[in-house]
Amino acid sequence: MAVSRGTDRRRPRASHALALLAAVAVLAAVRGSTMATLVAVAGAGAVLAGLLRRSESSVVFGGAALFAATVLAATGPASPEAVLLGGFAAVVAADLGTFGLGIDRDAGPAVATTRVELLHAVGSVVVAVLTGGVGYVLFETVPRGGSLGVVALLLGGVVLAWLLRE
Repeated sequence: MAVSRGTDRRRPRASHALALLAAVAVLAAVRGSTMATLVAVAGAGAVLAGLLRRSESSVVFGGAALFAATVLAATGPASPEAVLLGGFAAVVAADLGTFGLGIDRDAGPAVATTRVELLHAVGSVVVAVLTGGVGYVLFETVPRGGSLGVVALLLGGVVLAWLLRE
């Protein structure tokens, strides 16, 4: 008796690779803090596991863990630029990962989606750079020594996450 295996819908997508690249960028951004690095490794592992198991909730959890690692690094020796890079890379990792899983769900394996995925990635990075730029300007314009600058960076991260979900 022949067994039909059906079509394997699991194929690597450009969005998956870019999501993992963004997770690695978070690891590089938080490497000065041991605790933040451990949290980032767990987050990157969750993103990878979510992409392999096609679990959107795991990818979102991994993105949240990567963002938490960035916030944790911000309390330590990380520079504002590293915090910005880590924050926007965490949101981009979750965004691109969930977008790739959505493409997997909505399009068949024979459909060419690389252009759409790359266009989405460019749009996400542009929104991230603009939002991060505004957050950085706010950070640089507030007086030193207060926590208002960190709040401005976190507000930039929240706005970025909101814009990418739209």
